[in-house]
Amino acid sequence: MLANQYFKKRTYGFRSFFHDAFKIMKNSSQIRKIMRSGRISEQFRERIMLAVTAVNDCIYCEWSHTKAALSSGCTEDEVVEIMEHDFGSCDPEEVVALAFAQHYAETEGIPTDEAWDKLVEQYSNQKANDIMLLIKMITVGNLLGNTIEAFGSRFKGKPPENGSLLFELFIYMFGWPFILILNRKIKKKAKRID
Repeated sequence: MLANQYFKKRTYGFRSFFHDAFKIMKNSSQIRKIMRSGRISEQFRERIMLAVTAVNDCIYCEWSHTKAALSSGCTEDEVVEIMEHDFGSCDPEEVVALAFAQHYAETEGIPTDEAWDKLVEQYSNQKANDIMLLIKMITVGNLLGNTIEAFGSRFKGKPPENGSLLFELFIYMFGWPFILILNRKIKKKAKRID
């Protein structure tokens, strides 16, 4: 197959999924504390989610986090700019975190030491760790969504280059109820726009 005939988005395999899922489950109580603590506002959290999603290109996360960002008070212009990797209209206090989130996704979870040091310098160790956990959480969501999309793409003649049909089926079966509901909402929204 030619390179352009493959599904190009980053997806999960067995090992990477279980590794990341274990880490998220291990930190689930910390994630709940972050959500309740107020150290990171809902708007800031959604901007972080969008910055990662813009790189990983998960259609499901893009839709749901765009909606959540707008509901939290982000403007349409902010959302569009973040999805275009532009943080110019965002709060200047948040730009370092958004750039780090983008960098984390672009480096597939291996940010440079300099980028991490800048994040800690800007926000403190506690808040930087909170931001990192949110980034890891949305990355799991993005890659799950992309893996589900890759499964459907196989039947359109564009399989992922290094995918596993068995694993994609497993993830699809796990996520299909959520994806069906989300697909209906996306289609309704698209009809209203037309």
